[in-house]
Amino acid sequence: MISHIVMLKLKDKAQAEEIKTRLEALPAQIPEIKSYEVGIDEINSPRSFDLALYSQFESYDTLKIYNEHSAHVEVLGFIREHAETVYAVDYTV
Repeated sequence: MISHIVMLKLKDKAQAEEIKTRLEALPAQIPEIKSYEVGIDEINSPRSFDLALYSQFESYDTLKIYNEHSAHVEVLGFIREHAETVYAVDYTV
């Protein structure tokens, strides 16, 4: 199992809810997603990111399918417009 974690620092935190909504629509469109959780930061500390995604996939092959899926690519375009910083980590569980 592969865990895929992404953290976003947004140019304007007001976009967090829209990004969350768009991300949460992806599991219905991409069957390779095994687990998917999106959260908006509630503490707002100086070290906080604004939004985090935690997802799981069977393999790096299915993660690649997700990454290249047209619905995901569309959401990424929206995220890139509004993100100041994006960090990701992928690891085997």
